[in-house]
Amino acid sequence: MALEAVSPPEPQALVLAAQYSVEKSFVFFVNSTTRCVNLYWMDFNGRQELFQALKPGAGIKINTYVKHPWIFRDKVTGERMHVKNKDVFWPQNSRIRDAANNALWISFRKLVAIHLPIRSLRSKCLWTYAEQIFENHTEILDKLIIPQTVKCDLKHILVMIEKHQKYASMR
Repeated sequence: MALEAVSPPEPQALVLAAQYSVEKSFVFFVNSTTRCVNLYWMDFNGRQELFQALKPGAGIKINTYVKHPWIFRDKVTGERMHVKNKDVFWPQNSRIRDAANNALWISFRKLVAIHLPIRSLRSKCLWTYAEQIFENHTEILDKLIIPQTVKCDLKHILVMIEKHQKYASMR
């Protein structure tokens, strides 16, 4: 009898919502990937609010608040992109001392590079294959002669892509 390991839900997923804050944060998001990336602000109810899509290499200045999380998704597949190897960006107040008056602090705009997640070779292969077969995956998946665990992981990725595309088409 095989035991199935069940992972508990990520704690962040339960509380990933904006919280009240008056502390401003000035950021410059740059898409350092070769994909089009959607920027989402997580609202006070934990819903993803599409802010804008960034083409590869593009950037955007955003004035936000500390305690207002942001996430980034591949526009086509919905795969989460990262900032500093994390899949959620929590803005900080970036300040430097005023050269003329050492007692004062001046806020500045922080460069935030959006990048691909660091994945295992197995995960990279599964995502790449899922993207290639997505349009015909219902016919292809049943015919694949691969281990059941790999097939289950591939199905999971295909379901995530499908959900993302349905969600994106509703907007």
